[in-house]
Amino acid sequence: MPYLAFASNLTWVMVIGLLGPSVPAIIQALGISYTRAGLFFTMLSLGSLFGTLGSGFVSDFLNRKVLYSLIALLLAAGLGAVGLAPSYSLILLAILFMSLFGAPAGTVGQSIMLDMFPERRERYIALQTMFAAVGSLTAPLLVSLNLSAGLSWRWSFLEVGLLALLLMTAILIVRLPAARVRTVSLAGLGRVVRHPRVLTSALLILLSVGPDLGFSFWLAEHFKTELGVPLRVSSAVVSLFLVGMISGRFATSRVVQRVPPRALIQGGMVLSLAVLALFLTLPGIPLKLVLIPVYGLGVSPVFPLLMARGTETFPDQPGTVSGILFASVSLGGTVFPLLLGTVGTGLGIRRAYWVVALLLVISLFVYRWSERRFPRPQPG
Repeated sequence: MPYLAFASNLTWVMVIGLLGPSVPAIIQALGISYTRAGLFFTMLSLGSLFGTLGSGFVSDFLNRKVLYSLIALLLAAGLGAVGLAPSYSLILLAILFMSLFGAPAGTVGQSIMLDMFPERRERYIALQTMFAAVGSLTAPLLVSLNLSAGLSWRWSFLEVGLLALLLMTAILIVRLPAARVRTVSLAGLGRVVRHPRVLTSALLILLSVGPDLGFSFWLAEHFKTELGVPLRVSSAVVSLFLVGMISGRFATSRVVQRVPPRALIQGGMVLSLAVLALFLTLPGIPLKLVLIPVYGLGVSPVFPLLMARGTETFPDQPGTVSGILFASVSLGGTVFPLLLGTVGTGLGIRRAYWVVALLLVISLFVYRWSERRFPRPQPG
C-alpha cells in the first residue's frame, strides 16, 4: 500500500510540475502576460484547496476504493481537457476541474497509508514527498523532450493523463482497508481544525509553498527572460532544483530516525535562505546552476516533516488532518505564484525572488515560536 500512495503523489505532482516549464511556451502561444499566466497555477491551487479539504475529511469514513479510483479517473479526464482546450478561458476551466476532482489523489493515498502505518509516519511521508519530487523532476524533462521534438506543450498533459488511468487501474486491483470512522462527526472536525498544533503546521506549510513551488514555478522564465537562456534549455533548468529535492527527501527518510525533526526543519530553512541569497547576488549562470540543487536540498525536509508534525496530533483521523494540511498547500499555491508573477511583471522575476527570502525568514521565526508554545504531544 505505501507504494500506491507514493504513486498517487508522483502523478499529481507531475501535473503541478508540467505548468511551470510549460509557462514560456504557453505565453508564447497565447500571447498572455505574466499575471495571466500566474492564474493557471492559481486556478490549479484553488480547485485543489477545496478538493483536498473535502476528500480528506470523507476518506475517514467512506468506501476508500470507490473514492480513490474515482479521483484518479477524474484526474485523467481533466488532464485530457487541458490538453485539448482551444482557448485561454477554457484552459483555466479545465485546470479548475482537474484540480478540484484530481488533486485529492495524494491526500487520500496519504490518509490510507498513515492509517495503516502510523509508527512510520516521518519516514513514509518523507519517501512519499520524495516520489512527488521525482514526479516534479520528470515533468519538466517531459515538457523539454516534447518541445525539442517540435510538439506542442499540450502533449505533456495528454501523456500524464494516460499515467492517471494506470493509477486508477492499480487502485482497483490493490486491496485497501476499510475506514475506521463509521459516522460523520462535525464536532470531531471542529476539534481538529481548532487544535493549535494543526493550525501552526498548516500556516507553516502555507508559507513553505513560496520557497518551494513559487521558486520552481518561475525558474524557467527567469532563466529565459533575464539570463538569456534558450527556451528548450530553460524548461529543463527546474530539473536541477528537483535533483536537490529528491536527494534531500531520500536523506531525510534515513536520518529522521536519528536526528530530531526540529533540527532538520530549522537547518533546512537556514541553508535554503543562505543559498537563495547567493543565487540572487552572485553573477554567472554556471554558479547559479550549481546553487539550484543545493537550494532544493535545503528546502527538502521542511514540508514532509511539517506534514508529519501536524498529522501526529490526531493519529485516528489521518484523512481529516491531511486534508487540512494539503489544503494549506493549495492556498499557498493560489497566492504565491501569482504574487511572484505580479511582482515580477513590475520589477522582474529576480527581484520577486526576494519575497521568497522574506518567507523563509518569517517561517523560521514562526516555527521556533510554535515549538516553544505548542510542544509535541505525548503518546497516549
